[in-house]
Amino acid sequence: MLQPPLAVRRRAPSACVGAFFALLLTALPLPGALAAQAAQAAQAAEATEATEDAGASPLERILALGRDDNRVQDHLRVLTQELGPRLTSSSNLERAERWCRDRFASWGLDARLEQYDEWAVGFDRGTSSGRMVAPEERELTFITRAWSRGTDGPVRGPAVLEPESLDEMDTWAAGVGGAWVVQRARARGEQLPRDLRRAIRAATDAAGVLGTIRSGSRDGRLVMSGRAPGSMDELPETVAITLHTDDCADLVARLGRGEPVELEFNIDNRFRRGPIPLHNVLADIRGTEFPDEFVLVQAHLDSWDGAEGACDNGTGVATTLEAARLLALAGVRPRRTIRFVLYSGEEQGLHGSRGYVREHADELEHTSVVLNHDNGTKYLAGIGATEAMRADFEWVFAPVRSLDAGRPFEIRAVEGLRPGPSDHAPFVRAGVPGFHWSQSNEGYRRVHHTQHDVFAAADSADQQHSALVAAIAAYRFASLDGLVDRTFMAVPEARKMGVYLAGTEIQRVLAGKAQDAGWQVGDVVLAIDGTAVETQAELVSALQAGGPRKVVSLRRGGATIESVLDYTDDPAEVEREARRKHFEERAQLGDGPETEDDEG
Repeated sequence: MLQPPLAVRRRAPSACVGAFFALLLTALPLPGALAAQAAQAAQAAEATEATEDAGASPLERILALGRDDNRVQDHLRVLTQELGPRLTSSSNLERAERWCRDRFASWGLDARLEQYDEWAVGFDRGTSSGRMVAPEERELTFITRAWSRGTDGPVRGPAVLEPESLDEMDTWAAGVGGAWVVQRARARGEQLPRDLRRAIRAATDAAGVLGTIRSGSRDGRLVMSGRAPGSMDELPETVAITLHTDDCADLVARLGRGEPVELEFNIDNRFRRGPIPLHNVLADIRGTEFPDEFVLVQAHLDSWDGAEGACDNGTGVATTLEAARLLALAGVRPRRTIRFVLYSGEEQGLHGSRGYVREHADELEHTSVVLNHDNGTKYLAGIGATEAMRADFEWVFAPVRSLDAGRPFEIRAVEGLRPGPSDHAPFVRAGVPGFHWSQSNEGYRRVHHTQHDVFAAADSADQQHSALVAAIAAYRFASLDGLVDRTFMAVPEARKMGVYLAGTEIQRVLAGKAQDAGWQVGDVVLAIDGTAVETQAELVSALQAGGPRKVVSLRRGGATIESVLDYTDDPAEVEREARRKHFEERAQLGDGPETEDDEG
């Protein structure tokens, strides 16, 4: 069992002279847009020098700057309201990358852009407008998907309602050319019959419709998405509009009554011929003792482009930037390198972080911890730590726990780390301790990927607190005597049966243990190792517990039969058994952990 860290293990990094940073900041060749920032940074460095002269420790200087001179909302305002949304492959993102790099550099960090890939097509969204022209004039609220076609100027035409049956197709197809095709709103999972969908698609392609219109979410959200084409030859041919649910319901009602409706849309969507280079932004505060060991503080810079990209993920970018500024201006000299990373391509499949892990494979063994901020504007409220990590985490986050009684911080005991839907996941899969901060999800669904994701949705006080938490955590992790302990870090792959279930009834049997044991569709699992199971969750839990040979009771027709699933030859079983014994021993001591399962 690990012992709590002794005070003598910790050696505070020696302080550097704040005036050095003031001189460095004023000497750097900066663009005009950064001149004011450089002046402010120099003033802050002078304040840092004064606190150094008074004998303040690096941590005290970080705390003072974070409370009295916190600029996190300034960064967020520029990102969202001056630079705007930052779709991967867009010109906006390229401007944001350069701006972030230059801002890091203005604080004295070693900052650069690192290319990890390129795409064949870029996309820039301009202004858009839409309105009902007849029978009355009214503005419409809508979005189009990323990488979707625009109108090449104002386009006006009648609206027609999609048919509800194949019997209507011939008449409907004759009048659909040059029209906007309006789809009816449907319940989640509900679709037109496949043959009707295919007939409508063929008719719209042949007739040359102006575009298609579908309803947004019933709660009024317009949710952004899109897929980048693989080449200029794959560009979409049809304008596809998602209309606010109220506007769409009004259109459907009017058309259902046989009322003639005329619409006009002007959508400025532009494609850029590639190759479009894709970058991550990297910036280092170099370590004094272990410069080739790393603590990563990170967020994704890209966003969907239906709003301003504020809470997903301008908030994470802003706290990452401010953590860097606080550490630089506090004059810290960390024992190991603190690296700040801003990724692109996260929304399209974690492309930037996957690229980083690929390009920095030789550094992963020496990467102590990865701290990822990507869950909105609520304050950083906690983190999960395995038993092996616990002692170090208690020391790292001791100052955080006393920051603000109204914003408590919890270190949760977890059995192991799991990948999640954000940029820490590629690190966890590669065996690096990667963490997604715990935050409240209150209000996040409303803004996540929607038209509501704007600067005003970000909580200034929570953002300031989170930036300070990130700065403290980075400095303290970089000050540890060793790297974060990876013992039993990853949860081994779960045992699988090779079936589809409806509750505990077998719906389909695939290649795997169940097929080897002769299971059949319609079998019902009654018990595993003598423990009755009545729900799918109970079944899965019983399957993972205990040793590798599972005795399963099945009901087949009117009979009960016994079956065995044997995982002894599963390569992951050795680790499962080691973990099982370890945590059984810990449970006997009353210290059993839960399992870490990140939300995106």
